[in-house]
Amino acid sequence: MMSGYTGERLLLTLWVGGLWAIGYLAVPIAFANLDTSIAGDYAGKLFFAVNILGIAAAVILLISRLFIFGFKRFHLYWRSWMLLLMLAMTLFFVAYLQPEMQALKQIAAQPEGVFERFNDLHKLSENLYMLLSLFGLMLVLTTDKSAEADEV
Repeated sequence: MMSGYTGERLLLTLWVGGLWAIGYLAVPIAFANLDTSIAGDYAGKLFFAVNILGIAAAVILLISRLFIFGFKRFHLYWRSWMLLLMLAMTLFFVAYLQPEMQALKQIAAQPEGVFERFNDLHKLSENLYMLLSLFGLMLVLTTDKSAEADEV
């Protein structure tokens, strides 16, 4: 039988591995080999898929932490806060950044302000994605299970 710790690590590794594989492997290869508009549409679909995976993984991980530590001790662990932050960032991608960038791409006659706005959102998206990837890597590479086990 798989322990909760192993399940958490597998789910977290799936999410973070997806972030790294999509953002730093699949999308750059798509832009190197496809027409820019096709690669952009493809990248948007890949990012949406990995963000949906991230939302599901974060919710499952947070709920499992609530069951393990309860409401009174959940907030005492940095990993709980990191998961909440990563969930919030992922929801921001899905609820605001991706739809806004998609809407700006759909405007046929792109005035200068629209192109500039898209570039600003794209830079914000790149930076947040890098932070999300690094936060996830930090969770995969570290553990506070021994400290948490002493508390339980």
